[in-house]
Amino acid sequence: MKSSFFPYWCILMDPSGLILETNLPLESWRQNPLSYFLHGTEKIQGEKGSAVLSWQPEKSPISFPGNIGIVATWTLTHGIFWIRMEPMEEGSDFLIENSFWKEFLSSDRPFRQIFETNQAIKWILDPDSGDILYANQAASQFYGYSQEELLRMKITDINIFTKEQIFEEMKQAAFEARQYFRFQHKLKSGEIREMEVYSGPLQFGGKRVLFSILYDVTERVRAISSLEESERRYRSLVESASDSIIITDFETKILEVNRRLSELLEYTKEELKTFTLKDILDEDSFADAVNRIPILEIGKPVILNRRFKSKSGRIIEADVNAVRIDESRYMGIVRDVTERNSMTRTLERSLKEKEAMLQEIHHRVKNNLQVVSSLLGLQYENTEDPNLKRILQECENRVKSMGFVHAELYRSENFAAVDLENYFTTVSSNLIRAYGGLPRIQLQLDLSSLEVSIERAIPLGLILNELLTNSLKYAFPEDRSGKIQVRIYREEPNIIFSYSDDGIGFRKENQNGSGTIGIQLIEILSRQLKANSEFTSENGVVFRLRIPDRNPGK
Repeated sequence: MKSSFFPYWCILMDPSGLILETNLPLESWRQNPLSYFLHGTEKIQGEKGSAVLSWQPEKSPISFPGNIGIVATWTLTHGIFWIRMEPMEEGSDFLIENSFWKEFLSSDRPFRQIFETNQAIKWILDPDSGDILYANQAASQFYGYSQEELLRMKITDINIFTKEQIFEEMKQAAFEARQYFRFQHKLKSGEIREMEVYSGPLQFGGKRVLFSILYDVTERVRAISSLEESERRYRSLVESASDSIIITDFETKILEVNRRLSELLEYTKEELKTFTLKDILDEDSFADAVNRIPILEIGKPVILNRRFKSKSGRIIEADVNAVRIDESRYMGIVRDVTERNSMTRTLERSLKEKEAMLQEIHHRVKNNLQVVSSLLGLQYENTEDPNLKRILQECENRVKSMGFVHAELYRSENFAAVDLENYFTTVSSNLIRAYGGLPRIQLQLDLSSLEVSIERAIPLGLILNELLTNSLKYAFPEDRSGKIQVRIYREEPNIIFSYSDDGIGFRKENQNGSGTIGIQLIEILSRQLKANSEFTSENGVVFRLRIPDRNPGK
């Protein structure tokens, strides 16, 4: 068979006559006897041969004539019959292929559920033959044909365009050159309806078909025609509108304006009708208008920003809803937004001032925390007590981890959120330098670029500070080498913070009683984040924090 999907129709059959496999899109054929569908299958025996088969009553596929015989050519290989099937009638390849597709689409329940979910008219066409392969119930009701009748028809039976025009449009849709079409379709009653068609290709195996959604726009088309034919009523509508309205031709000559535009620009209507757009727009707005006019489409408005010049020289900022109303005229509905834009600019200036103020606040907080950190460092250098030196160093690192947040916000354009990737990298690098872990301790950072509020960033930074401090000080005694891994990523609907080392580990209850506040601080900060924490210390430390994400997807 020479078609878009089947090189030829092939069936694999065991010696008992049971169908093992077929390249037809029909599950119902598999594991059924071939004789259930075709007469003459008892002739299929021996090493190879050929025979003419005929259809069992009502077993031929949808819309395929049951009187067309099938030539079966077989070869017996390893106990399996490989049967090549071809229709006897010349040129019936597409007919049988499309018949099988119609039967598949009509019998596949999930597919039909998708097609029947709403009242939109939908069908599937073969762009090569014009066959209607599937039509939903809404199509049947609209066109007046039963679904069985539609599946025996071609699109040329419904579309009143010429056959050449129809196939050219289907070709455009099949290769995605166009997706939107306007046609006139004939119902079973003979009535002609105006249709909007949205089409695109679908691929089933190697076969390309067209999936279309159709809308009846007859009433809309009639309304547009009526509006165009009734110039008096149209002029009345324009004149009475509350917004300013202007109508021009392709060359930007002003054809019509209403009273509101005349008042806005301080010209009489007669004066404006002697102008082109160049006379009432500033240079940039006119240049853009010249470029836009040729691409405006009938019935598809676009919003444009324009600056108009009034008779007194005043500049008027406006939003223009522009649309092409017929082959030679263009309409713009003009709304004065000068005051609104002025207020917007004032608010933007105010916002920039507040951003500058907020940036300065973060800068000063960062500097103040740096002063505290420096004082703690100075005290550390002037203290001989080892226990006190340890406490001072830990406090200094905690203060630094908070200061890094404000430093990150000071450098960022977004003062509402902290980038955890940059923040965690800075905290980790600072602690590695402070405790001298490199190169014997390998630090692996697997950090997604997540943004959180400062209220969340500081507790997370302090938790990381405590965990890294503990690992660098206690997990690798006697110059033991090891590895520390820090991960943070989103796992909807949570943010996951994961920390682990392969050191000697420690017992959580012992740590609580040792005088350090590290574990207690981690637990307090976890509760502050409303997070669930998991802690194990068998083969090194493993800590996992599951934080509810209040801004999923960011």
